[in-house]
Amino acid sequence: MEPEHEIADVGSQVGSEAVEHIARHAEDYCECERQRIELTNQARINALHVEGARLTRYERQLEERLRLAPLPGGVRSQKRKALYQWIIGAILGVAAFFFSLIAFAPYQLGWPAYLYCLGISLVTPFAVEEFLEAWKSEKLFKGIVTAVLVAALSGGALLAAIRGDLLLQQVQQSTPAVVIDGADSASPQPQTSFYDSTRGSLRILMMLLALAIDLGAGVAFHRALLLGSTAGEDYDKLSQELAEVQNRIAAIVAEITELTNAPAVFVSRFWRDFYRAMLTQTIRKATTKLLGLSLCLLLLGTGRSFAQERLNLVVAFDLTASETVKAHDQRTQFDKNLVGATRLLASIPAGSKVTVIGITENSFAQPYILLSAEVSGNQGYFGERLATARQQMVRAWQKRAAQLEPRARSTDVLGALLTASELFQQDATGQKDVLVVYSDMRHVNSELDLETSDVIHVNALVARVERRKLLANLTGVSVYVLGADAAGRRPAQWEALKQFWAAYFEKAGANLLCYSTLDEPPQLVP
Repeated sequence: MEPEHEIADVGSQVGSEAVEHIARHAEDYCECERQRIELTNQARINALHVEGARLTRYERQLEERLRLAPLPGGVRSQKRKALYQWIIGAILGVAAFFFSLIAFAPYQLGWPAYLYCLGISLVTPFAVEEFLEAWKSEKLFKGIVTAVLVAALSGGALLAAIRGDLLLQQVQQSTPAVVIDGADSASPQPQTSFYDSTRGSLRILMMLLALAIDLGAGVAFHRALLLGSTAGEDYDKLSQELAEVQNRIAAIVAEITELTNAPAVFVSRFWRDFYRAMLTQTIRKATTKLLGLSLCLLLLGTGRSFAQERLNLVVAFDLTASETVKAHDQRTQFDKNLVGATRLLASIPAGSKVTVIGITENSFAQPYILLSAEVSGNQGYFGERLATARQQMVRAWQKRAAQLEPRARSTDVLGALLTASELFQQDATGQKDVLVVYSDMRHVNSELDLETSDVIHVNALVARVERRKLLANLTGVSVYVLGADAAGRRPAQWEALKQFWAAYFEKAGANLLCYSTLDEPPQLVP
């Protein structure tokens, strides 16, 4: 890993650990404070629950009293209802007393039987009234009233059945319809006794009626006492008191909810303020640093790199055998091209996309990508990131170039230009397209021979290239042709070849900025 990347990683690691350290301690504090709030509020919550339960019971009592309380102007009606209940209860109690006397009459107990009957007629209504008063349940009261109703209706139904049996018994005559003198009277058919057939129904009837009478008496006394106790109640005052109790219950519910949610509310508010403070401080620090950085970049003159247009650079590098010709310094043109390409890659600006392709005998059908890379648009405060990127690019190119040899048997320059056109069209928005060709430009294949021809008819050859669909689309591309040596060629032939390529690039829509035998790289950064 490069030193620049190591520094960047260290900074990132330190920043991450600092944020984790702050967040961890903030989380610990937040949790402790949440627990403190929860424990502190627990006592108040318990007290409110007790008060709420007491008020709920009192609310039910007020609702019952309000239900029985006379409406404004209805006190007299309330008293009449209470008197009616007392009369009903007394009649039912007297009925229970006489029914008990009838039950004890066969035993001839004398005057003690009256005491037993009086106790029996009083104990059940008393017990029912006390039972209802103790439980004070509207559902229970409704259940007992329902039982009285069912018992009374069932008893009435059984009594109706007994009356039907009695009518049937009266219709059937046990004596013969006619008596003939001197004839033996036919003995009547044995018939079932009426008393035997209705014994079971009568027993059940008496049980149901006794239950209805006793329970009814107790219910009547209970209602009479309630009506009597609420006869003097003020309906409006009870309504106001009930409303106050309900409002207090609602306030208790709201306070319990607030106290229960207080820990969660604190946690949410804490993290909101925490992140807002961090964001505010970060923006403030970043703004301060950005202003300082802008001033520094302005003073150092490095700010212009941010305004540069993105560069899309395609380098076509000749790998054919014609590049092996040695000059007076015993260096081949291939070696010179390698040095020129290395110097070119060492001068690429920030935000560049670089693609190096090889010129072979079949450059378009089988494109040979030697190097492909993209340089970050962030060149660093002092250009250190760009310098590192250039160094890495040069090392990658030198490592790849060490394995290259000019062995191609022919030179497909037109195919390489078609491949470059495809590369430019892949990303054609917001960029500056530059094509640098390191080649002698002597295209040789079955389509076109520019190496052995002594005479070059420029217009005819350009038209021929266009007819055979070999004209690349290089609209707006800046073209530099370097290393176009004239080894073995007369100056006139070299000049004619230059004119052909100038006409070709003009037809392709490109801007030929340089066509030279030298390898001096162009100035990519203005």
